[in-house]
Amino acid sequence: MDNAGINKRPEVSIASAIILLTAIFVLTARTAASQEKSTQETITTFTSMMSSIPLSSIEQAEKDGTSYHLSLKDMTKMALQNNLDIAISDTNEEMYQDKVLQAFGTYDPALSFTLGARSTTQPNTNLSTSSTQGTSNNSTIDTWNMQFNQNIPTGAAIVGSLNSNRSDTNQTFALFSPQYNTSSSIQITQPLLRNRSIDQSRGTIKIANLDVKINDSQFKQTVTGIIATVQGVYWDLVNAVRDYEIKREAIKLAQTTVKENREKVRVGTMSQIDITTAEAAVASRIVDLITSQQNINAAENNLRSTISNDRKSEIWQKVVVPTDTADFVEYKVDREIAINTALKLRPELEQYDLQLQENHVNYRVQNNLRKWQFDAVGSFGTVGVAGPQSISALTGQPSVPSSMVGGVGTAYQTLFTQGMKNWFVGFNVQIPLRNRALDGQIGQLDVQKKQLLMNRKSQEQKIAVQIRNAYDDLKSNQQKVEAAKVARQLTEVQLDAEQKRFKAGMSNNFLILQRQTDLETAQGAELQALVAYKKAIITLQQDMYTLLESNDFEMAGASSGKTNLK
Repeated sequence: MDNAGINKRPEVSIASAIILLTAIFVLTARTAASQEKSTQETITTFTSMMSSIPLSSIEQAEKDGTSYHLSLKDMTKMALQNNLDIAISDTNEEMYQDKVLQAFGTYDPALSFTLGARSTTQPNTNLSTSSTQGTSNNSTIDTWNMQFNQNIPTGAAIVGSLNSNRSDTNQTFALFSPQYNTSSSIQITQPLLRNRSIDQSRGTIKIANLDVKINDSQFKQTVTGIIATVQGVYWDLVNAVRDYEIKREAIKLAQTTVKENREKVRVGTMSQIDITTAEAAVASRIVDLITSQQNINAAENNLRSTISNDRKSEIWQKVVVPTDTADFVEYKVDREIAINTALKLRPELEQYDLQLQENHVNYRVQNNLRKWQFDAVGSFGTVGVAGPQSISALTGQPSVPSSMVGGVGTAYQTLFTQGMKNWFVGFNVQIPLRNRALDGQIGQLDVQKKQLLMNRKSQEQKIAVQIRNAYDDLKSNQQKVEAAKVARQLTEVQLDAEQKRFKAGMSNNFLILQRQTDLETAQGAELQALVAYKKAIITLQQDMYTLLESNDFEMAGASSGKTNLK
């Protein structure tokens, strides 16, 4: 029994091993079949995707009628008209214009009136002023006066007045009761030294006008920066759209390769793996195409945001289609001419010049206060009086000339008929002995002038370096465009030659796909070089401060409505 059991153990072990190996083989075969099926399903899915290339958002919009064609110039104008920074600058312009208006307020005429009544009662202490009743003097005065004031830009001041009153009194020896008194006068003061050529008012006006010019310069600087920004965004969209077209052409080339490979597999001159390799290339390029569409969407949204901040406007509801293309057009300019143009036109230097003018105005105003005050003064006036007739107690005759008998109308007549005139001609003189506060202010203005001159010179140096860098960048990008064009043309020749060699059986599937990738890369490099060249032109024109005129834009005025461009 024991020997028989021992003899059967090897047979059992061999049978178990055979069963185990069979199970492993079956499991492996099923796993491989499952993987092959999954792979085949994936290939089928990609084959379906490869059968047709999806339309880009722009192509779909053209088909649906939802496209919005936009040229570079039109987009720039729209961006300028809707830009919030420009709207803020417009309000700044209004504010500075109001400051100018405020500065002229010192020359506005002023007319003032004084109306009132007064009553006084005093004890009798003098026979000459004794009253006709009782022991006290009673008087009432009604007043209506008018005064006119006017400053004029020569530094002169004019003051005119017309005074009138009616008085009643109980004094014994008063000729009139009531008595109507009138007087008129005009006085002119003209500075001959201090405040003759300039004063604080005229200095304020000059500073306000210079502030307007500085604001205009800053506004144009803002506009130039906005133009450079929006045009860069426009070329980004052009770049994204063209890149999509390049990616799509690459897919078409790979699709052609897949088709040719299938035909070769059918006739038995190529293996199935070559079809898979070509289909993998198509799938990879479809991924690149999807990424390119994402880039179009991002560039388009960025462009929309520069044109309009109203999300309900038409530009947000449609697909933007740029009509300009990144074709190479050489921009010719001499470097030294570019530097001199920038030094002549750059707003930073203009603003330094305007600040120097403001410094000079402030210096004149302060230095004016060092002069003697020597003003010529002249005045002329007349007086008139009227009232009821009175009879002298001593002579029994009228005490008042008949020309003065009457009411307030007669009093006004006597202003010019009775010869009661008064005048004055003279000078007011004030001699400053010392003014250390003024000396300190003038000293600060001298230091400020030196700083402005040094800063201006430093800015000139920076501008010259900036122009040189922009010029060199332009030339470098031009060389890149030329080199990229040659590289792309050579890559096209290489692909064509490789395709001919492939048809003759002298090349392989891998090299064909590699040449297609090389062409796609070369086309993309040429596109990047062209767009970079366009942006380099914008940068140089911005640095030269000729971007406005280069785009045929003209500022329509320097105050309200200056955002109108044509």
